[in-house]
Amino acid sequence: MTKIYTATKLEVFYQFEEIKPLKAAKMRKELWTSADIKKLFRAEDRLKSVQTLYNAENKGEVPKAERIPRGKIQVRNWRINQLPAIGKKYGFLNKPDKQIVMCKYIQKGGVLKTTTTYNEARTFALNGIKTLVIGQDFECSITDIIYPRQDIIKLEDSIKPLGLYHYFVEGASINEIIKHTELPTLDIIPETHDLSILEKWLNQQKRREYIYKDRLIPELSNYDVIIFDNNPGWTHLVENALVASHAVVCPLGCNLLAYNASETNMASILEFQSEMRLDTQKIIAYPTLLNKSSLSQQAYGQYLTRLSDYIINKPIRYTVAGEEALMQGQSIFEAAPSSALAQQYYELLTEEWKALNQPYDEYIKTNYSSFNEEEF
Repeated sequence: MTKIYTATKLEVFYQFEEIKPLKAAKMRKELWTSADIKKLFRAEDRLKSVQTLYNAENKGEVPKAERIPRGKIQVRNWRINQLPAIGKKYGFLNKPDKQIVMCKYIQKGGVLKTTTTYNEARTFALNGIKTLVIGQDFECSITDIIYPRQDIIKLEDSIKPLGLYHYFVEGASINEIIKHTELPTLDIIPETHDLSILEKWLNQQKRREYIYKDRLIPELSNYDVIIFDNNPGWTHLVENALVASHAVVCPLGCNLLAYNASETNMASILEFQSEMRLDTQKIIAYPTLLNKSSLSQQAYGQYLTRLSDYIINKPIRYTVAGEEALMQGQSIFEAAPSSALAQQYYELLTEEWKALNQPYDEYIKTNYSSFNEEEF
């Protein structure tokens, strides 16, 4: 028997050695009918009949579908790379008026940070929102999901990817470090093991917290959304991501270790915001890993009470369906659109998108200084 880890390392699956770890990827959906698209985009009110989509196709408003014989009829099917163009017209998230830069950060691993980043990024992209993920985790977690490594038989066949280190230090162009995915609206700057060297390099720079804001973000103006997916440690990489971002997004695990870490996490963010005068930067938090245990429910209740100014009360629960979606390389909306988890993500992402797009003055209820460490 061989141990096979899922992309998020939350569970261990045992399979016989002759079964490839990515066999589940063969089950992923590649062709989409009008009924599938209606479920994917929660478009019951926008696609009341299949003829609505067919009319849009005939007018050139959505891509041309393939006609695949099914008995005596031909069924229209769209490829996965065509979905963003359909989502732009019939999706449940609208393109933002201006670019949004998000910093995903929490000082605790194992709280679905990378999993939620992936579902956020892919869902944005499916809705026609051009999205870039920037991996900042030394373990290359988000890269392993969005841009998985190819099977290599010989060492000489391996190609070392380029990343942020090569852009800032070695002079690689921005186009050289951006990798494209099957969705034309989803790209990634992959994590590389040179991030640790970049961390040391940043420490030696003047205005080191502003490197990303001054030299990276201006080169990415063609993206609607940029998401920094950070590791749990507080580093110069994290500080740069914070300074460059409009919002800090924190998944809060509903368990004891995550709850204990959340106090330090929130205090660190607020202190840094004050020091760097990030006066209009939003903090958005939401509960994850909620279950029926007493301890989990207590942590959840404390988040709602203590962090009421920041929290979106739309918890994400851990389910096998979520893991299966990751193994297939798809969002939960693609892999299991009728599942309870898909509904949870729909409720969360619609609220999160609203918060991200709101003007700061409308979003904030009270001053961030209302957070009291002693009461937490």
